[in-house]
Amino acid sequence: MPIPLIIIGAILLAIVLLLALRARICIVMQDDIRVTLHILCFQKRLFPRQKVPKRKYLSKKRAAKNARKAAKKAAKEAAKKAKKKHLFPSKKKRTLAEKIVLVRAISATLIRRTRKHLRLHAARLHIRVATGDAAQTAVLYGVVCQSLSYLLALFDRVTKLKAVTPDVSVTADYLAEKPSADVRLFFSLRVWGAIAILFGAAFAYIRTKIKRSNHKKRAAQKADSAKAQKGNRHG
Repeated sequence: MPIPLIIIGAILLAIVLLLALRARICIVMQDDIRVTLHILCFQKRLFPRQKVPKRKYLSKKRAAKNARKAAKKAAKEAAKKAKKKHLFPSKKKRTLAEKIVLVRAISATLIRRTRKHLRLHAARLHIRVATGDAAQTAVLYGVVCQSLSYLLALFDRVTKLKAVTPDVSVTADYLAEKPSADVRLFFSLRVWGAIAILFGAAFAYIRTKIKRSNHKKRAAQKADSAKAQKGNRHG
C-alpha cells in the first residue's frame, strides 16, 4: 500500500477516535458548587468561571510604571470596597436550599443544551439537614426533599437520557448546628456530540443575526417610505 494512503488512513482513524472520545462533566456540591469538564487527562473548570490573567511582555520601565498604576488602582478599589462594605453588608453564602436549586438549574441547562447526546453515569445525593433549631430543621428538611424530587423528576422527564439509579440519602439532624452535603453528578457526551451542539448554537446565532438585520432593514425601508409619502403630501 502506498505511504500517502497509509498516512491519510492514520489521520482519518485518529480523527474518528478523537470524535468518539467521551467528555465528562462533573457537578459537585459540598461546601460550594463546582462544575468541571474532563477530556482524557485535561480538566477545565466551567463554574465558577476562572479569570485567566493576560500575559504581557513589557520593558522594565513600562512594567514598573504599570505596577505603580495597578497599586494606585488597587488602593482606590480597596477604599471603595471598604466604604461599600460599611454601607451595604456583604452577601451571605448560599443556603443549602439555594445550592440545591442552583444544581438543579445547572443540570436543566446542561440537559436542555445537549439534548440526546448526554448520558448520566452516576448520581450521588447525600444531604444532612441541620440548623440548630428543631422547627427550622423540619421546615428545611421538607424544602430540601421537594427540591431533590424536582431534580430527580428532571432526570426522569428526559427519556433519551440514560441514567443509573441515583444514590439518594436525606436525613434531618436535630442536634447538629450546620448542614452538610455530598452531591456528585457525573455526565458524559461524545466529542462529536459536543461539536454538533456547538455548530447548532453557531447556526442559531447566525440565523438570529440575519433575522435582526432583515428586521432593521425592513424598519428602515418603512421609515424612508413614510418620510417620502409625508414629503409628497406637503409638496
